[in-house]
Amino acid sequence: MHTDQELNYLTKSLLHHPSPYIIYELDGSIAWANIAANYIFNLDSLDELSVVKIDEKITNNFGDLDSIALYYDTPIEISLRKINFFMRTRVHMIPVDLSNGIMLIELLCTSRSGLDALRKTIDCIEHQRIELAYQKQVNLETNEITGIEALLRLQDGDGGYLPNDQIIPQIEGESLFSLVVLESLVQLEKFFAIKEEIGLKDATLYLNVSAHTIMHPEFCSIFTDFVEKHKLGSNQFGLEVTETAELADINVASESLSFLKSKGIKIALDDFGAGYASLKYVRDLPIDVVKLDKHFTFNASDPSTARLISFVSEVCADLELEMIGEGIETEVDKQMMLDLGCKIGQGYLMHRPDFLDSFKNKET
Repeated sequence: MHTDQELNYLTKSLLHHPSPYIIYELDGSIAWANIAANYIFNLDSLDELSVVKIDEKITNNFGDLDSIALYYDTPIEISLRKINFFMRTRVHMIPVDLSNGIMLIELLCTSRSGLDALRKTIDCIEHQRIELAYQKQVNLETNEITGIEALLRLQDGDGGYLPNDQIIPQIEGESLFSLVVLESLVQLEKFFAIKEEIGLKDATLYLNVSAHTIMHPEFCSIFTDFVEKHKLGSNQFGLEVTETAELADINVASESLSFLKSKGIKIALDDFGAGYASLKYVRDLPIDVVKLDKHFTFNASDPSTARLISFVSEVCADLELEMIGEGIETEVDKQMMLDLGCKIGQGYLMHRPDFLDSFKNKET
């Protein structure tokens, strides 16, 4: 079978494959996309899509057996019409002759709900329908505001919002959360511009990032560049690392987080106890804060749950870590958390999430 015939056979066999596939020429252009790829990118023409950046180790070592391992999980930067973002891919090298070839790039999205989440997220970015709401974190003894969490909101285009519990696990679990990181940082700039003016100078402003995002090779530079650009002081900016997916390499994650800490970025382990993370994360990662999942707060009256909360608070005290209890909705919740050693809380009792305009118009 000749090369052209082989390529034709390949594209026909993958045209209806449920995973998104594109064929990438080494000049950066896209030569072909299957139906799933056309769906998530909403393409009218292949000219709307290009690969901006891919690991040089792959492009420079075509056919090298030692580079095969790189192909399994390769982040690439994509340009789609007027926006750029990163995606996690698997690269299939297709030889054209002995010295070079083309790349069949598989976008790692393994479910229909994942395809829908990706399409909707890209659409939100393109049409500037990403917002951040902000919720205060409060010292339960003094009522001092210690931090503010930025919460992602994706507009559906019809006056409402896409359900976070359906969208975020998909774009996190498929390593697609970096799609919204850069736009979220643009939104955070607006909050930092008024942070001191509204009396929150000493509070840490946290952005949520997924465990997968920590492993992304661009992860450190994205956030350190942000800190340097805005001349942020130590602990003014923080990251809440969600543990909805297990860290593939805890040593790499530890190195990344250590570097971020050295730049004054505060690190919180979010939703502790709800996902994959265990006490080994507290031991092995350079974190500053443990955020206890809200389901512990909701069940704090249960003796076994109360003992677990008390145990976590003792560990945090011994390791000199802050502990934040999420989901505090009543005075009873607040008092129980205080009694169990948790001195900082977040929840509707103290503050419901608000958009930036409300912070400008209300007393803090």
